[in-house]
Amino acid sequence: MNPAQFNRRISLFKRTITVDELLQEIETFEEVKKLWAMIKTLKGEEVQKADSSTINTSRFVVRYSKFLHDLFEDEKTSLEIHYRGVIYDIKSVINDDEANITYTIVAEGRM
Repeated sequence: MNPAQFNRRISLFKRTITVDELLQEIETFEEVKKLWAMIKTLKGEEVQKADSSTINTSRFVVRYSKFLHDLFEDEKTSLEIHYRGVIYDIKSVINDDEANITYTIVAEGRM
């Protein structure tokens, strides 16, 4: 693994539910962590399978950490990635080869 390949800065956000003074639930996202990532866009037949209503589907490869392991175990579907002005909804998180070295995050961009 070449550290120079992790050259894109992404922000990981977590969904939180708060209750206002009128006892209404308000959903907000707060930044959990900034990460260095390697971005890999989908190619060929992967693109054909992607939903056409999204801006794009990308794979974000990040280094493994115990913090991320715990976060992904608890909050995988309530996380989103912000990268270059696009918000990505996380669809899956894969511990590559179960080796605890990197995670591949598949996410769909939206406006």
